[in-house]
Amino acid sequence: MENAALQAEKLLLEKNVRLTSSQKTGLDLSGRPTLLLAVPGSGKTTVLTARAAALLLSGVPAGKVLNLTFSRESARDMSARFEKMFPSLPVPRFSTIHSLCYSVLTDYSRRTGRPVPPMVGAEGQPTAQQLLREVLRKRTADFIEEEDLNDTLSAIGLCKNLMLTREEMKDVPCVLEHLPELFDGYQQLKSDRGLMDYDDILLYALTFLQKIPALLESWRERYDYINVDESQDVSKVQLELIRLLKPDGKGLFMVGDEDQSIYGFRGAYPTGILSFEKLFPGAAVHKMEDNFRSRPGILTRCDSFIRLSRDRYEKTIRPDREGFGEPVTVLENKTPEQFCGRLLQKIASMKEGETLGILYRNNLSALPVADLLLEAGVPFSASAAPSLLIRYHVRSLCDLLRMAEDPGNFELLAAFKNTFDLDLAARDEVLRRRGTGSVPALLRQAGEKLELPRTEKLGKVLEEIRGCSPEEALRVIEKELRFGKFLLAKSFGTEDPNAAFRSSVFRQFCRRCDTIPELFARIDRVQQLLASPVSQKGARVFLTTIHSSKGLEFDHVLLIDCCDGILPGKTSLDLAAEQRNAAYFEEVRLFYVAATRARETLLLSGPPLSEKGLLPSRFLREFMQPAKKKPSPKPAKAPVYRAGMTVAHPFFGEGKVLHVEGDFIRIAFAAEEKTLSVSYCVSRGLLSGR
Repeated sequence: MENAALQAEKLLLEKNVRLTSSQKTGLDLSGRPTLLLAVPGSGKTTVLTARAAALLLSGVPAGKVLNLTFSRESARDMSARFEKMFPSLPVPRFSTIHSLCYSVLTDYSRRTGRPVPPMVGAEGQPTAQQLLREVLRKRTADFIEEEDLNDTLSAIGLCKNLMLTREEMKDVPCVLEHLPELFDGYQQLKSDRGLMDYDDILLYALTFLQKIPALLESWRERYDYINVDESQDVSKVQLELIRLLKPDGKGLFMVGDEDQSIYGFRGAYPTGILSFEKLFPGAAVHKMEDNFRSRPGILTRCDSFIRLSRDRYEKTIRPDREGFGEPVTVLENKTPEQFCGRLLQKIASMKEGETLGILYRNNLSALPVADLLLEAGVPFSASAAPSLLIRYHVRSLCDLLRMAEDPGNFELLAAFKNTFDLDLAARDEVLRRRGTGSVPALLRQAGEKLELPRTEKLGKVLEEIRGCSPEEALRVIEKELRFGKFLLAKSFGTEDPNAAFRSSVFRQFCRRCDTIPELFARIDRVQQLLASPVSQKGARVFLTTIHSSKGLEFDHVLLIDCCDGILPGKTSLDLAAEQRNAAYFEEVRLFYVAATRARETLLLSGPPLSEKGLLPSRFLREFMQPAKKKPSPKPAKAPVYRAGMTVAHPFFGEGKVLHVEGDFIRIAFAAEEKTLSVSYCVSRGLLSGR
């Protein structure tokens, strides 16, 4: 076995790849269950391919080695890399867990004669969205947005991957109410139609392996060695499948990094690798802490920042490269237009062959940037950003603009929502008088007749903005109809950062267009372009979500939506204490993943000062503060807090303790109540009490 590892190293040296001492721990072929913790940029893919090669060189048949990856793209990439690095060796199986489970279903079908159910969305079959909409029709007559359907389907998938009970499903955030009932209805409808979806593949495979001993035994005998990539993103049901195949962990090798677990919305279960030694007694845990990608100035901040996260192995991300100066910059812009100018300047200053990754949390962020690059003639590539700008409050505003441009469109008025307190009696009056005048004129007349000042003013405003530029029309609407606050909220009530962000993006398009028809044409062009991946010739600028950037690296990285409520997301701040902290720490990890994509420089952009309802991300302050000394492995002893105590916090001031539960303490400060983590506050010296 040792000789095989040396042979693999020798073959790598022929390709000018030299393994470090920590990377060589991945070539331990003793069969002992092993977890390799690999920080960003530490070369884990090289180690995985080298390990697979070493196993083959030791005499293990290729068919006995299984390499599991997170996505089909990474499975293809790793297979191609193995073939390139070790052309003289047969290629073992590189597969996703879903593909493996589908093979189990196929085997089950062969043994029992029962067909594998077709997939939803397959040729001639309804999509998951169509099935869920059918379930919803039985519950409500309201129209449900496509994106809300997709969000609900994601919540259903999360329930499956975490193997939640119906009671536990009630705590899952979902845009639509009654998730457990929707879950049951969707599953039942699929069953009635004889269909399955992507996540059912996992559940069916797990069920059949658990219930059919012969099937399980044959799959246990099939692979002597299983190597698992991106282990931090393995879901609970996937982990159960791996444990079924390797109950004692013999021959199991998992590589991952809990600090890069960012797929909680899909059911990622980092608890799996955090509990690795408990799940597989006698297991070995090794660390690869050398980063070969980024400049030290970037990594110093990343290492300090990720320590905000809880439930992690103690490790340090160490730079292998030399570097001087401050490669991290926070861009403070007065207006979106100033940001656009700086972006184009950055692109123009790039050296030949350098790349720029423009990363974002919200798909809407890609729309104005892609529009800018198209107008400037800058070639770019982009991951698909299927997101509709004209939704919710923006749709209501666009309806007004369309009504002004097409004053004879009574159908639009008939479908118009009661957004502007448009009296239904006035609307019905106008519809009865269809053909006797324009919509704006009839609204004005109906408002005057029925003594409805807002309806009368609405008609006047529609007449006034016809032919105006979108920017001028928006100014008039906000002034005359007092629409400004509505643009900051998804619905009337408290301000919503996501709504304010959508409004900000829409305003940018308004300022770039001379006419209302041009506005809609421009938005449609960019949305259609980004509905699928974009790859333009000669592109050195890449637009991608942070999630899709996982595994990628760029010379320069620009993170463009560092806004509170976007990153960290509003949901993570709104949840109950325990849920909020779990979700919040995933937001910390997401920011960390984005920052560690950069090789040379990292640019962080918060919201322009001119944009109402948006505040800079709290992560900017945390990331840019001076690096602190590494905390002691032993947690600081927390003082005892009790209800009624008076405490002081450097940011929130003096407050009174209301409730203490475990690590969380509820405090009534002068401005508002806050739930804080005691251990975090103590480690940072943020709480004092008497």
